[in-house]
Amino acid sequence: MEQADRLTIREPRFRDAKPLVAISQEAFSAEQAVFGSDVRQATRRARMMTLIYPVQRRFPRPPTMALVGLVGDCPVGLVMAEPRGPTWYIGMVMVSGDHRRRGYGRGLVEAMCERARNAGAVRAVLHMREDNRPAYGLYSSLGFRDFERTHRMLIEHTVVAEQSPMPEGYTLMRHSRYDRRTLAIREACREPQARELAGASRMPGLLERTVGFFVRPADDERLAIIHRGAWVGFFLYLQESPLEAVGLIVAVIPEHRDRGLEKPLLERGLARAARAGAERVTLFVGSANTALLQACEALGFATRFVFVGMTRSLQSD
Repeated sequence: MEQADRLTIREPRFRDAKPLVAISQEAFSAEQAVFGSDVRQATRRARMMTLIYPVQRRFPRPPTMALVGLVGDCPVGLVMAEPRGPTWYIGMVMVSGDHRRRGYGRGLVEAMCERARNAGAVRAVLHMREDNRPAYGLYSSLGFRDFERTHRMLIEHTVVAEQSPMPEGYTLMRHSRYDRRTLAIREACREPQARELAGASRMPGLLERTVGFFVRPADDERLAIIHRGAWVGFFLYLQESPLEAVGLIVAVIPEHRDRGLEKPLLERGLARAARAGAERVTLFVGSANTALLQACEALGFATRFVFVGMTRSLQSD
């Protein structure tokens, strides 16, 4: 590799925000073409993150790690990870289009895995689009192996003529944005292997909460699903920007699936989206969650992308 093309890696700075947003627009153009994108809000969010990042990095256990790849003084890529005890979850890897196939993505992932290993982590985990064959080849060559598949579902032009009632014995209750009871539901809703590999869920840390305070969603609703006084699931309706699709989460613990909860909750989200004039609604559904998959298909959702969960041991590298 020529000296002028050599990759250097450092932590993010404020001036990186704008070029990194531009790279993300290109790197995730397929998803943004389907689900929408708000460049102005993304830039605000990125700038906030780069300002807060040096502060949270001083914590004994920083909730977010990020590395920027540069050629000369120009950012060409980014990798971000979330330490979860023995697991580090790599939530984003991106390289600009005119700098791909030069080993920069490999260098960024290897650098983050090295940081995780030095911090005592035993594995790294990530998710990637199944149809992104170059990325799959890269991660496989780095020792990552499949462990789950998740469907990204989409419905357009939402119309709900009538909402189904909740099953008898179930009620909905509003909850706060950072209610810790959602963590237990998230853990219970994971597939067994994902629960073991991906690390425990956590509440958003200082970085995410500060960004969320200044960059508010356009519309949201958060509801607990209650049965006999206990939480058995939760529902989230979230639209970050009017330019982006509505995101839903319908999380029902396995013991309460197939009891008729999924359809009325999805209909609630679709009806709210219709009232707000939002034309696209999306959600993630694990391949083993047949109750939610069937309810989605009955209402007209279709799989738009499939994401593969991959894991790599950091102990034998």
